[in-house]
Amino acid sequence: MLTWLAAAVPAAEANPLPALWRIVTKMAYFAGLITTLGGAALWLLVLRPVLRRPSVDPADRAVLSRWAGLLLAVAGTWYLVALFFQLAGKSARVKGTEIPYGQALSPAAIWRYVSVPAKKGEWISVGAQTLTQYLLWAASAIVLMLLWSPRLRSRLTAIALSSLVLSFVAYQVTLLPTDFAKETGDNLVDGLLDHTHVMAVSTWVGGITGLVALSLSARRRLTSQAGVAWAQLWTRFGTVALCAVGCLLISGLYLAWTYVGSPSELFTTAFGRFLLVKVTLVACMILVGGLNEFVLMPRMARARAAGDTSSVFRLALRVFPGLVAVEVVLAVGVLFVLSFLTGSARVEAGDPDPTLSGGIVATGALLAVLLAVSFVTTAKVSSRLSRVPSREGVSP
Repeated sequence: MLTWLAAAVPAAEANPLPALWRIVTKMAYFAGLITTLGGAALWLLVLRPVLRRPSVDPADRAVLSRWAGLLLAVAGTWYLVALFFQLAGKSARVKGTEIPYGQALSPAAIWRYVSVPAKKGEWISVGAQTLTQYLLWAASAIVLMLLWSPRLRSRLTAIALSSLVLSFVAYQVTLLPTDFAKETGDNLVDGLLDHTHVMAVSTWVGGITGLVALSLSARRRLTSQAGVAWAQLWTRFGTVALCAVGCLLISGLYLAWTYVGSPSELFTTAFGRFLLVKVTLVACMILVGGLNEFVLMPRMARARAAGDTSSVFRLALRVFPGLVAVEVVLAVGVLFVLSFLTGSARVEAGDPDPTLSGGIVATGALLAVLLAVSFVTTAKVSSRLSRVPSREGVSP
């Protein structure tokens, strides 16, 4: 795929391809961010509410809670390691003082980066701001790592909530400018929507990744009645995912406008081509999600209504996770392409910087309303498809 992407962009127009270490560390960092944020949100918004229902077998509740805790511990461990290599990458890429990545792995090199004094007019240096953010992220990862302890796993909800709050606060650190005199309204809007984009992606992709991993790890340890609980999990997550995708689309369209001056730049610039590949992969993920919503969810609902527990188990724990795993693979592709998105199409094409106007805000509001209407319609159509046909009036 790397060869194809490199060949797709003429050498004269392309930004320099990132080094292999940059691709690996960036993917590992985003994978850790998404799985910790999304995994904690998955437990709090989906798993815990469903597993607390009286209809869930206590044995299934215990198995799923245990494995959810273990998977969050794995995510936290991964993230803590990835944060170190990502921070080393930042210290290696300081403009004007770039150093080889091997040297940047030294704690001394990282310390030099984070301890550089603030420039004139700055209330905090970029390095100190980065250090604050990464320490908070590391704390969120370490909190999840507490779940390796069986004794602490009984406090899964408190631990997941603490990690989510720490990670959320850490991500918001960069909303504070180092120099308030240079801050503009456009910069604030850009930052807010960028953070909304990341939170939406984490909730959606981190959620589906967690559910697939949980179904694969716990499936053989569940009772035959667990399919009903899993059908409820998929249904509840479908609602959460719809909200996340809505935020993703709105913020993504705005960010695309800020980076791309015109539709033609999607084909005439390196940034545009990579962005087009990313958008295509995300569109495929949404299509797979639509297939789940309009085909599998109704089938599970009808099987539940008919009392066919074996079909519900097969659909909820075999067929559904298989299709959702396709979304996870596509998400990995998105992370790969993301490593090549540097600069912007506007800069490559020589376009002026975008300016936020009342028309742009009104267009965004209209799109938000249209998306809300479409998602409500989607939910109603899916619910209608899930209804069991009435047998009244049918002769025996």
